[in-house]
Amino acid sequence: MKILYISYFYPPLGGPASLRNLKSVKYLTECGAKITLLTVGQIQYSYEDESLVQSSLAERIIRVPSWDPMSLLRRFSKGDGSSSEAIYKKSPERLKLFVRRLFLIDDKELWLPNLFAKAYRELKDDDYDMIYVSCGPFSSVLAGWILGRKFGKKLVIDYRDYWTLLSDYDLMGSALKRKLNRFLERKILRSASYVVSATEGILDELKSEFDPDLASRSYVLYNGHDEEDYCGLPSASPDKDYFTLSYFGALYARRSLKSLYQAIAKLDEENVSKKPIRIRLYGSYNLEAMREIEESRIVDKIEIIPPKSHAEALFEMQKSDALILIINSSSPKGTLTSKVFEYLRLGMPILALVPKNNEAAKLLEECGAKYIAAMESARSIEGILRVMLKDNPRRQKHSLHLVKYERRRQVGELYERLRELISL
Repeated sequence: MKILYISYFYPPLGGPASLRNLKSVKYLTECGAKITLLTVGQIQYSYEDESLVQSSLAERIIRVPSWDPMSLLRRFSKGDGSSSEAIYKKSPERLKLFVRRLFLIDDKELWLPNLFAKAYRELKDDDYDMIYVSCGPFSSVLAGWILGRKFGKKLVIDYRDYWTLLSDYDLMGSALKRKLNRFLERKILRSASYVVSATEGILDELKSEFDPDLASRSYVLYNGHDEEDYCGLPSASPDKDYFTLSYFGALYARRSLKSLYQAIAKLDEENVSKKPIRIRLYGSYNLEAMREIEESRIVDKIEIIPPKSHAEALFEMQKSDALILIINSSSPKGTLTSKVFEYLRLGMPILALVPKNNEAAKLLEECGAKYIAAMESARSIEGILRVMLKDNPRRQKHSLHLVKYERRRQVGELYERLRELISL
């Protein structure tokens, strides 16, 4: 099986999108696929993880230059990218949203001319069985769709997130643009040979809104966990002098820790905890997140730690009494962050600030996690923290329910589906 795999996000870019693609390419290759990967060249990004690059098993990696805003920001700044990083961090989210809304589909579409040209040459010079496009950005799928039709290749679309069905963050900015994107999404989905989605909820909504027939040509590939990442992982323990809550990753759109800060301030006033509560934030944070910290009444309890490599992050997670998971209540039901699988695999106590009817809450409950509150409710968070502090939960052996979410096993199943697809 020969695959032309298109993904804007791939190592050395860090984060869940890059990790999902890295693992998919790795295990598809182990199953026997020969993959040529088309990804973006150097851009300005929140963090990079060079340690992941060596894990790629793609037969070839072709880095395609782009003229999108993040590429231009890096290109016209200092060589080390420090000035562009500072500009990006200090820019308010409303300005970033304004820039994103200037584009027809998304702010990565200026990658398309070079991507299209490179993919065209690949398809002309070599015999690929399929084009596999990892989305977002969803503009990438335009190249795959047009070239798939021209060369008669099967098109597989991997939905890591929502396109036009994203209900809690208005990236479109206008009804006309939303209507155009909805038209494109419907047309492309109905002509796609196969659709992969990161959650059951995403797939259910795609079937309901666009094409009920997706049920017969789709597969849910959860981000899951990779058992290899935990073999030989050094162990660590929380500091006995503190009750440590840790969060790993970015804060964006409507996700916020403001209510958590308020709840901890209230508990601190009442001297509820036997040990001082502290919060560790591992990541690169925007202007709004930093302002929330500065305006909180517990600024002295919050420590910001620069992003770690994936392996280092797994090690650092073990130094916590509990790990924070957040999903805003206005998110679609199928929203499911990749961190939850890593938290559960480590067997760590989780403070889950997620909607109770969300797919994440169902997964947590399935695996025995019980400390769940609404992200926006300081009162609800305060109540669940009181219970957590009283219980003083410890790290446990991970749930057997996680076996079905292991990445190698899932990608192996996907490989068999794709083999069937090309035999049709």
